[in-house]
Amino acid sequence: MIRSVAYSKAVLAGMAGAMAWEVVARLLIWAGLPVFDIVGTLGSLALPHAGAWASWTVGMLLHLLVGAIWAVFYAYFFWSVLPLRPALQGLVFAFVPMPLAIFIMHPQFDLMHPLVQSGQLPSSGLFGLSGGAHEPLTIAAGHLIWGTVLGLLYTRPVGYPVDRPLRLSPRPGGSGPSCRLAPEPVDHRFMFATGIECSYPTLEGGRWRMDQMAACGHYRHWRTDLQLTRDLGLRYLRYGPPLHLIHRGPDQYDWAFLDEVAAEMQRLGIVPIMDLCHFGLPDWLQNFQNPEVPQALADYARAFTRRYPWVRFYTPVNEMYVCAKLSALEGLWNEQRRDERAFVTAVRHLARASVLMMQAIADERPDAIFVNSESGEFYQPCCPDPEIRRIAAFENERRFLPLDLLYAHPVHEDTRAYLFQHGMPAEEYAWFMHQDVRRRAILGVDYYEWNEKLIDSNGHAQTLGELFGWYAIASQYYQRYRRPMMHTETNRMDARDGPRWLWRQWHNVELIRQAGVPVVGFTWYSLTDQVDWDIALREPLGNVNPVGLFDLNRDPRTVGLAYQHLVDLFQADLGEAPSIEAALEATSEIATREAKRHHA
Repeated sequence: MIRSVAYSKAVLAGMAGAMAWEVVARLLIWAGLPVFDIVGTLGSLALPHAGAWASWTVGMLLHLLVGAIWAVFYAYFFWSVLPLRPALQGLVFAFVPMPLAIFIMHPQFDLMHPLVQSGQLPSSGLFGLSGGAHEPLTIAAGHLIWGTVLGLLYTRPVGYPVDRPLRLSPRPGGSGPSCRLAPEPVDHRFMFATGIECSYPTLEGGRWRMDQMAACGHYRHWRTDLQLTRDLGLRYLRYGPPLHLIHRGPDQYDWAFLDEVAAEMQRLGIVPIMDLCHFGLPDWLQNFQNPEVPQALADYARAFTRRYPWVRFYTPVNEMYVCAKLSALEGLWNEQRRDERAFVTAVRHLARASVLMMQAIADERPDAIFVNSESGEFYQPCCPDPEIRRIAAFENERRFLPLDLLYAHPVHEDTRAYLFQHGMPAEEYAWFMHQDVRRRAILGVDYYEWNEKLIDSNGHAQTLGELFGWYAIASQYYQRYRRPMMHTETNRMDARDGPRWLWRQWHNVELIRQAGVPVVGFTWYSLTDQVDWDIALREPLGNVNPVGLFDLNRDPRTVGLAYQHLVDLFQADLGEAPSIEAALEATSEIATREAKRHHA
């Protein structure tokens, strides 16, 4: 397991544990109790003829150093391995250095100590036991104190407190916003893309921020990341500016970091698909239960479009269904609620935000193109039990809810009753059904091996694996919405299997295109490995997941090389594909004909 280690936090925690050990030991020594004086031993070993204070100071420094070294070892190899509270986990880890100290280092000090060799101090003997039982016992107790303090202090190696957000300062002499149009192809055709993972939900009741751009090093290495995108032969990049760091309050924006990134994108000829809201909100907006969220995000989208008028592709809100489900139904992020009413409220606000954002962007740039990325979900009943089939049917309707509202697609009557029962006013539903933001919209369908689920005999959803595949799931979404499509996310947790998974997804794209579905892009997500992505960011553990085209050192993974080859192989052929504008016009014509047929 590769980990993202907070080295300064580990060092300080290890030193604090060593200090706690010394405080307890020193008080017991002053009380006249028999205690092994680890600091005194280290000090006299280093400076055998020095005074008491000099000897103690050097001994304490050595004690702190050893505590810090073991703490880094703990952070990298042991942290989060056991399903225990942090304090207990640190205490258990103390049993690793403890026997080494008792049976090896303690007697080794005798062999090295000049005063023991000269007979001025007694020897502790074989395994350090002849000096009395109090010596190994107090060494053991000291380690337990150290380990407990270490466990208490070394927690949450990734993320940061919401009340102390990052400040992203531009480089001296950095360029300001550029209003010139980026060099784009005459016609956007098939888009081979990757993305920068940019999730930023909050945990612990909104007190802790999980910022993937920070955890994956993008804030430090953003220039390298943009260059790596071009080195792969890619022009298109799904990119999520840090909303929580930019949108500081009503009509308050800090564009400094993004100004530099945007200028470099223009210089490199990267065409960004700007992901404006990705699983989180600024602290001042709290969470997705807040009715002020839709208008606040619409204001942000308008300000963004005015600041960067050359940007043409947008994802207003990423994976609305997943965001609402994990925030308000499964209680992992943000509001951390677990009830149907909270879920419906989140869906209403996310869908309304997306509609208003698309309208605001279109007001500023009428030719903007929207990539509405959503998780491709499917629920399969395990057996012919009527209740199991009912649950699967309900979940298969519920997965469409945010997109139904966004695209003004009438909701199934049972699902509509569910919406009204859990807090959606009838007039709000009618408002959604009278909006039309589809004309410039591409539907992105994300797919991972856990997207397909089986409803088991107890009515619970279990991960099914890749049974039907992206072709079958995406076809269901296309039949419902009739929009040009894009495979907007996929990756594989097993890095060794990454190339095979890449080609499986690509062949799904080829097959559905041959069936006449207009697919205009493909994405391996993300550019680099991600952190705690395997547990959906529900805890700040710092475990690195090898899902990227590059690792966090920015060295290429095998799947990165495979993707580069795939792009080289198909780029020229797909350069002859119909333009995205043509695909949008064609689907709009089909939708118009179907609407006329329906009304007739």
